[in-house]
Amino acid sequence: MNVYLKRCTDYNKAEEVLLPLLKKYSDKFKTGEKVLVKPNLLSPRQAETGITTHPKIIEVILKFLLDLGTKPYLGDSPATSTALEAAKANGIYDICKKYDVPLVELDEPVKVDGENYKGIMISKKVLEADKIINVAKLKTHVQMIMTLAVKNTFGCVVGKEKSAWHFRAKTNTNFANVLIDIHNIVNPTLNVIDGILGMEGNGPANGFIKRFNVIGVSENAYVLDHAIIKALNIKEKYVYITKEAMKRGLIPHYELESDWEGGKIKLPLTAPIFETVTNLTRIFERVPKINKNKCVACKICENRCPAQAIDIDNNKFIDYSKCIRCYVCHEVCPQDAIKLVRRLI
Repeated sequence: MNVYLKRCTDYNKAEEVLLPLLKKYSDKFKTGEKVLVKPNLLSPRQAETGITTHPKIIEVILKFLLDLGTKPYLGDSPATSTALEAAKANGIYDICKKYDVPLVELDEPVKVDGENYKGIMISKKVLEADKIINVAKLKTHVQMIMTLAVKNTFGCVVGKEKSAWHFRAKTNTNFANVLIDIHNIVNPTLNVIDGILGMEGNGPANGFIKRFNVIGVSENAYVLDHAIIKALNIKEKYVYITKEAMKRGLIPHYELESDWEGGKIKLPLTAPIFETVTNLTRIFERVPKINKNKCVACKICENRCPAQAIDIDNNKFIDYSKCIRCYVCHEVCPQDAIKLVRRLI
């Protein structure tokens, strides 16, 4: 099992770095196969924000697939808006149009059972693909601490079903196992991480832009995520998905080929403050709080809250007796109007 972490400081150099890595996996794809390219299209943001997969990365992948004679199509189910709106905002739409590659919404739910969780609504357009290339973004995440390759396949779950799974899971550990079940169902043939620009702090959408200067590639998303976490000097036990993947025996021995120096990263404010989860940790958890001066009452947070804990019309109120601390509201707020504050629970 190989993991490649290659230094790349400029998106204009992405092809010379990424294409040789992709060619190592040419034999995985056959002429005429339908290949879904699944980027991170979280919301309609410009590519330079570091929030969504950069169009230059997508262009290299599409050229690679077209040269092999496959039939690529690109799709996602964003947390807010549509795949089309998000792709137009960040430039991926123009790339798809340039190469005459279909851009689809990952809708049409099909109920699929995972190893631990049943009745997961995966898009039919995912299940119909012969192969999948999972193209993630290197970012922090206020609930999962990091969002990398495994987490990116959550976008294969249809629409508001994603919010529903936050509520059903309840805890971060349970939600990590939901994400692992989903990733194993989707089972990408290849995983790519766009880490030239990414995000630190309170990601995945309202943190700080961070230049990581790396592109990662591997057949196995678990080892790819693990290699990046190690390079960034993050303890595995702080990253829920990686911690649970290790428990489930999903991180085999791997060979790392890297010229990337890694470095340090500012984790979210929600990162564990104690070495082990205790009642004291729970007491000091952060909760979302609406900045009423920045809020424009778009109600995206209210509509996406899986616990129905937000009432914008009622003085922008959050009912903390219902709040499950999934931080979806913080993730989807386009105005960065939701802060994470400590509060006695």
